[in-house]
Amino acid sequence: MKHTLGVVLFLGLLVFAPLRAAQAYVYIHNDAEYSIDLPEPPKASTIWADQTDPIPFLDNPPKYGFVGEHAWLKRADNDTGDTFSVDITFLKADRDFLLSLTKEKMLGALKDLYKDVSLDNEEEHFSAGTDTLKWATITGFSVDKANSLHYNAAHYLSGLETIMVIRVDYNVENTTFQKWYDTLAKSIKYAGK
Repeated sequence: MKHTLGVVLFLGLLVFAPLRAAQAYVYIHNDAEYSIDLPEPPKASTIWADQTDPIPFLDNPPKYGFVGEHAWLKRADNDTGDTFSVDITFLKADRDFLLSLTKEKMLGALKDLYKDVSLDNEEEHFSAGTDTLKWATITGFSVDKANSLHYNAAHYLSGLETIMVIRVDYNVENTTFQKWYDTLAKSIKYAGK
């Protein structure tokens, strides 16, 4: 009986293991106000006020301490070479900066992300909620050096004390990557503090 139960449990693990692997990983920094579902945990590095690399997006970044986090995820299909990448920048921001964020300023920051990429069928969206809650998005298509079509999307999310900028790029023809993006895009939400 023990042997049979062990085999059943083992077979059950084999059946359910792929399902667990397909589940999303919820990315949210402890100090962030927005969350996003990713296909797996990203790599991340802390952004410090005194780092040598410039701090993006903020007009006047803090001079001391913790400022935010840069997280990224890149996957390639071994058979096709197709790629899926997500780049997330989370930053603490003061209220004056958040109040200064206009549609033009947020979309301008996103356009700067694509200054070296020619986007076809570019679309811009903006939504303002209450107080400093705002959301700007740019989407479009690009072609890489291998002549593969990519979908590009960048989201700029303003909270009450933070901002988050999410940039996604993937091969359009890859159905797995399309599903990942569909899940990711629907999952972005304000989680509060």
